[in-house]
Amino acid sequence: MKVINKIIPILFFFSYAYTISFAQLSGNYKDGLQYINKDDIEKNVTYLASDQMKGRGIGTPQTLEAAKHIAGKFYEYGLTPYNDIANPPFSKPKKEAPKVFSAEKYLQRFDLNETKLNQSESKLAVIKNSAKKSYSYVYQKDFIIDYNANKNISIKAPVVFLGYGIEKDGNGYNDFLDAEGKAIDVKNKIVFIVEGFPREADTSSYFYKSKSKFIRSIKQKVTSLQEKGALAVLNVQSPQKNQAQFPIKMEPLGRAFSRTEYSINELSVVESIPLVYISKDVMIDIFNGSGKKNSDLLKNIDKDLKPASFQFNDTEIELTVNYDCKLVESQNVIGFLEGADPVLKNEYVVVGAHYDHVGLGYYGAMNKDNAGKIHNGADDNASGTSGMIELAEAFSKAKSKRSIIFIAFAAEENGMLGSKHYVYQNPLFPLEKTVGMINLDMISRNDKRIIWIGGPFYSSDMKLLVEEANKEIGFELLYNVGLYTFASDQAGFIRRNIPSVFFFAGDHDDYHTPNDDVDKCDFDKAESVSKLGYLSAWLLANQNSKPAYRALSMEEKTKLVKDSIEKQKKIIPDIKSLEDSEKKLQEEK
Repeated sequence: MKVINKIIPILFFFSYAYTISFAQLSGNYKDGLQYINKDDIEKNVTYLASDQMKGRGIGTPQTLEAAKHIAGKFYEYGLTPYNDIANPPFSKPKKEAPKVFSAEKYLQRFDLNETKLNQSESKLAVIKNSAKKSYSYVYQKDFIIDYNANKNISIKAPVVFLGYGIEKDGNGYNDFLDAEGKAIDVKNKIVFIVEGFPREADTSSYFYKSKSKFIRSIKQKVTSLQEKGALAVLNVQSPQKNQAQFPIKMEPLGRAFSRTEYSINELSVVESIPLVYISKDVMIDIFNGSGKKNSDLLKNIDKDLKPASFQFNDTEIELTVNYDCKLVESQNVIGFLEGADPVLKNEYVVVGAHYDHVGLGYYGAMNKDNAGKIHNGADDNASGTSGMIELAEAFSKAKSKRSIIFIAFAAEENGMLGSKHYVYQNPLFPLEKTVGMINLDMISRNDKRIIWIGGPFYSSDMKLLVEEANKEIGFELLYNVGLYTFASDQAGFIRRNIPSVFFFAGDHDDYHTPNDDVDKCDFDKAESVSKLGYLSAWLLANQNSKPAYRALSMEEKTKLVKDSIEKQKKIIPDIKSLEDSEKKLQEEK
C-alpha cells in the first residue's frame, strides 16, 4: 500500500454520524469464525512472501504463480470461478465450484501499458530562424521532461516569455499582459516561465506571504496555460537565486520522470502538456539575439511589479517526447460464493486484498539502492491476501444471505490498477448491486491492541458496523488514516459511492524494503484482524438494511480524528508529527 510513516500519519478526518442501526451478530457466524486461524495465515504468507516469488512484481511469472496459488485456495473452498460467471461455457452462468481445478478460470485477465521515457530519443532544440542556427541539448544535463500523458509527441512552435506565469491571485500583478498592458496570446505557443514568484526574497511581500497555488505551484501554472491553449511549458531556475547546478538539482526529478509507469489503456487518457525544466544554458540561447536579458527583466518586475512578457520574434522551440511502450499481462483472482437468501443473493459484498508487491525494487522501493534485491512483502500484502483467503474459507462453511465476491487484486503498487480495472471496466456484477466492500491491507504488524479503519469518512454506517463486529474481538479502533483512504483498493469503490472499509495495522520501517519478511509478522494479530474482517463482512452480508454512502461534515470528521489521536497517544506516546508524515507522503507521491 502507498503508505509512508511508521504506524500512521494524521492527515484527514472521519465521522461519528450514524444513519442506520445494525443488529448484533447472529446466525451461524461462529461456524465460519472457527476456521480462521493463524497457522493457515502463516502458511500462505510464507509461500507468497518466499524468495521464489521474487517480490510478486508486476507482470512476472512468479506473480502469476502467486495468482494460481490463490486460485487453488478458492477452488479448495468451493468458490465459483470468475470465468464460469463472466464467460460461461453454457447459456446459463454456473455458480458452483468446478469438479476439475483450472486456475485460469479464476483469473480476470487484463493488459497494462508499460511506458518509460526514452531519453536519447527525447529532444529539445532552440531554433534561430534568421541566423539559420539550431542549438540541441542533452537530456538530464540541460533539460528534463515531465509529461503525464505518457505518449509520443513532436512540437515546433514560437516562444513566449511569460515572467513567473502568474495570472490569478496576483494582487493586480498579471504576467499574461505585456509591458504596455496588452494581453499575451499563448495559444499554439511554447511558454517560457521562471520558477517562483516576484519579490521572493522579501519576507514581507504579498507574494511571499501568499499561499495561493496560482502563485506557488508550477503544476497549477501549467494547467492554466494548457487551458489557454499553450503547447508546452519551459521552466527555468531563477537567475536571482544561488542554486546547485541544473544536473545536480534536477537529478531526483529526472529520475522520477524517467521511471517506468503502468496504466490501463482506456483509463489512462490524461489531458496534459509537457513541462520541460531547462538549464541556464538553454535560457541564454533562447534570449540570445532578443536584446533582452532574463535577469534584467526579473529585477524590473521585482522593482516595479509590472509584467515584462513578450513573444520572441525570431525564435522557435522544437520538442520531441518519445516513450518506449509495451503491453504487460496482469490478472486479478476472483471467486464467488452465492448467497442463501432468494432475494438478497442478488446483492453483493466484495472482500478484497492486493497480492502484488514491488518485486525487485525497481519501482516502489523506499531506497533506490535496494533495486535488484528481493522485496518479499510479507506484511504488504501477503498478510492481507492470506487474511482474505481465510475469509473465503470461513464463508464457505457459513453461508451468508448476500453473495460474496472475493478478489485478490493485482498491480495495487502501480496505482491500484487491478481494482480500477474491476470497478471501472469489468465488474463481475453491476456495481449498483454491490452494497459494500471490505479490504485487508497490511494486517500483521505493530501493537496488538490497535487497528486502523479507513472508509467511515464516506459512510458512518460502516464505522458502526465494524464497531459492532469488534465487540467480539476487542481492538482499539483508530480512524485517523487520512490520505490512506485512497491509497489502497477500496479507493475505486468509494469513488463509485460504494460504502467501504479497509483494515490496516499500521506502517513500519520495513515498508517497501527487503526486510518486510515473514519472521517480522505477528500472526496472532493477523488472525484477529482477519476475524474482525470476517465479522464485519458477516454483518454486511446478512443484515436486511444496507449501509449508506455519505460524505461527512468537517465537524464530524474533526471530532472523530481528535478522539482517535487522543486514544493513539495513550497507547503509543511516540507518534510522529503531522508535518513529518505529510513530508514523507509527498516525497513518495
